[in-house]
Amino acid sequence: MRVREFIEWLALFPDQDATVEVLECWQGVTSSVEFDPEKHAEYTDLRGNPWIKDDDPYKDAHTLLLGLNDG
Repeated sequence: MRVREFIEWLALFPDQDATVEVLECWQGVTSSVEFDPEKHAEYTDLRGNPWIKDDDPYKDAHTLLLGLNDG
């Protein structure tokens, strides 16, 4: 799913006042927590990275990860 598609889906969600939660894994324990963009959003842009080979599956990847996996 692309960010623009995610935004469209969220706009159609019937309860616009619902609290958004994400999964957070901390030291092997996973729990549902309220979404905090400062802690739970990680953008990675690998486009143009000279260390990634043409046949690498991450070639030109750019992703937005929601949640937290901190060991």
